[in-house]
Amino acid sequence: MIALLLALQTTAQSPVVRDLGAPDRTFPIDFTQIRGARELSDGRVLVSDRLDKGVVVADFARGTITSIGRTGSGPTEYRMPTTLSPMPGDSTLLSDEGNQRLAVIGPDLRIHRSFNLILPGFGVGLGARFVDQRGRFYLQIPGWANGPRGGLPGDTIVVVRYDAKAQRVDTLARIKGSTPRKNTMRPGIPYVLFASQDVWAATTDGRLAVVRSGDYRIEWRDAEGRVTSGRPVPFDRRPVTFDDRMDHTRRFMQGTSISGKGPDGTLSPLPAEMLLDARIREVAEYQEHAEMHAPFNAVTPHIAPDGSLWIERSVRLNAPQTWDIVGADGNLTSRVQMPRGRRLMSLGAKWLYAVSTDEDGLQHLERYNYPKR
Repeated sequence: MIALLLALQTTAQSPVVRDLGAPDRTFPIDFTQIRGARELSDGRVLVSDRLDKGVVVADFARGTITSIGRTGSGPTEYRMPTTLSPMPGDSTLLSDEGNQRLAVIGPDLRIHRSFNLILPGFGVGLGARFVDQRGRFYLQIPGWANGPRGGLPGDTIVVVRYDAKAQRVDTLARIKGSTPRKNTMRPGIPYVLFASQDVWAATTDGRLAVVRSGDYRIEWRDAEGRVTSGRPVPFDRRPVTFDDRMDHTRRFMQGTSISGKGPDGTLSPLPAEMLLDARIREVAEYQEHAEMHAPFNAVTPHIAPDGSLWIERSVRLNAPQTWDIVGADGNLTSRVQMPRGRRLMSLGAKWLYAVSTDEDGLQHLERYNYPKR
């Protein structure tokens, strides 16, 4: 009996690992810094290129792109576009990092309005990660804003749902955010590198998934507030190396924005001299960091068309990106390994999309079939 129980436990902790194989198609036009991709109902893909092409519609069948909007600060313009989130009615919520606001792209693929999402009692705009079928926004109150609201610890994040029509804010969960660094006398990354933190995602029907970093456990909260918690997901304890710190610092600085030089107050990417290896090494050497890697990366999980949750595991540097797939009961069902050098960007109804970067630093959008079960 004991042997049988051990065998069952081993099977439960060793999920099937599926490889994606070769891409179904690679889009023929390259990009500079892809930050968002969203599959449309007709199979075309909305793509946001933070630095070069802006927001475009990529047509894999024809190999063409069509621009949406343009760079600027006007009501139908953007600077440094990033995430693309589905909205009701086949619209899309665009995060406009440079102008520090949000924009709505309609099903006609035009920008209809730009706005700042300001919650009651807040004087600053916040970003939204998800929008449900009722048009309610799901977002997190960052740690720096929690002190005045209730004296919460600096690494605590409050996940809320905001109904703009009713001006109602519902608190859904409290999670562990990034750990603020103690040494603030020198410029650098504002958090402790590789310190464990929780991540979360929301579905269009109002369910919330929280991935707890303490024991790598997934909690599902349904629309009525009932919580289902799965078994802890096994993971290895792995030391943080200096190469890990260099890689993380480089990616952080490449994606960092600073106040622009123009009078409009918009943000701009870091200048090239701040991205040289010597400068990155200088920051990495004195930057505070955890001794051990967390079980998963601090990346927003993906929600698949079947309702499952995809969580990016923490793996060794230069190892293939790997995703744990968790079902509605909070338990691990399988694992997907990306081709080496590929980064998963989004999960569509028909395909999943990944990004590869060539030797010249140009990025390519690839389309893959879902792995067979």
